[in-house]
Amino acid sequence: MKRFILIACAVSVSACARMDIAVNWADTFIAGRVDDYFDISSEQSKNLKKSLQGDFKKIKSDVLPQWINSAKQLEKDVANNVLDEHKVNTAFDLVMKNVEHFTSHFSKTAVDFIASTDGEQLSYFQKSFKEKNEDDLKDIQSRKYEKNQKKRYFKYFEMFIGDLSDEQTALIEKHLKESPYPAELKIKNREHVFHVFMQKRTQPEELKNFVARFSQQPDAYNLPEYNEAVKNYQARLKSLLTRVLTTLSPKQKKELCDNLLKKVAQLEKIRGRS
Repeated sequence: MKRFILIACAVSVSACARMDIAVNWADTFIAGRVDDYFDISSEQSKNLKKSLQGDFKKIKSDVLPQWINSAKQLEKDVANNVLDEHKVNTAFDLVMKNVEHFTSHFSKTAVDFIASTDGEQLSYFQKSFKEKNEDDLKDIQSRKYEKNQKKRYFKYFEMFIGDLSDEQTALIEKHLKESPYPAELKIKNREHVFHVFMQKRTQPEELKNFVARFSQQPDAYNLPEYNEAVKNYQARLKSLLTRVLTTLSPKQKKELCDNLLKKVAQLEKIRGRS
């Protein structure tokens, strides 16, 4: 179930490259992904898109201003050469807080959608979920996930600050080697949460209550060891960001400022669009 209500988070992350396109097509993208897992009807797709449009409208008014202000402040700190560990941590914590609570904006949509599903669709979801989990586990065991993770790290760092120095490259390589994301534990946790979800499938009200709570508190049903592993991973990631962003060259600082201002302009354009 987590795959459905967290797809919007993926939209927000992928929006780094072209936020306008990502947001404009978010409802269609999410409905398409939900269809992959539930084989939804045209009426369900229509209702889902309409509800999602309302959710994103709320996000534009409530969440985007926070992102805009944070990006502006970060750009100002970089331009004035006052970026330090505290300022990096503040920006990081805001992002993580938004990510952790992002699904709460889709709570009613998720509950209404799951209430519209039937037993056949839930069985389809069970089959699709199992296949996807098996594929993800194969990627992890074959090290495909590890290679893609490395590509993503370098992609996003270079997207914002340009060419990396040897020191920065070494820091990222060291982090990836010593602090990998707990991918296999994530699979185990996903199966655990899914098992709880499926236990509720024959009890409509309990199923809706589960989805409502899960969207409001995504970690509420997690395995304790997974929550702890993610917490530790985020702490190490924060340390990496601090070390990289406080060792920027003048050229990288300019690159970062220019990119932050571009993102601010994109966000403000999205916020102003009805």
